[in-house]
Amino acid sequence: MDNQTGYATQELLDTLVKGQRKALRHSRIVTAICLLLAAAVVLAALLAVPRASAALSRAEEAFSELEGAMGSLNRLDAALSTVESAMGKLDSLIETVSAFSQTAQQLDRLMEDAQALSDAVAHLGELDIESLNRDIRNISQVDFEKLNQAISDLADVVQPLADFANLFG
Repeated sequence: MDNQTGYATQELLDTLVKGQRKALRHSRIVTAICLLLAAAVVLAALLAVPRASAALSRAEEAFSELEGAMGSLNRLDAALSTVESAMGKLDSLIETVSAFSQTAQQLDRLMEDAQALSDAVAHLGELDIESLNRDIRNISQVDFEKLNQAISDLADVVQPLADFANLFG
């Protein structure tokens, strides 16, 4: 019986050693796969960073041009408001002149409107027409195709990263 027990123990030990070898082989395979996945992630990041940087640079240039155009639009809006105000004062002055002969009160109003018109004209004289023309040219030179391309490039770069992140839930 001692021989049989030794033989059974030896078989049991052999089975355990085979199981441990299989487990070790599986662990090595899983480790190799994990290393390959980590290398793929690092490679994907190394490939995506320059593209994302270039796309962000183009987007920054386009947004910078757009900010300049917005400043020009704001100045143009202020100039148009001044012109509208002057036109309103001119209309008021014309109405006052036509009713001048009716009352002395309207004469006072005429003087006030004339002063307001004078102030508006003085303000118009202060406007830099060349600056307004330059601002209008700047607005017309905004490269919207470049802006759209930069946004599209950025979306192309971010999409694979988003898809990869979705794999992990």
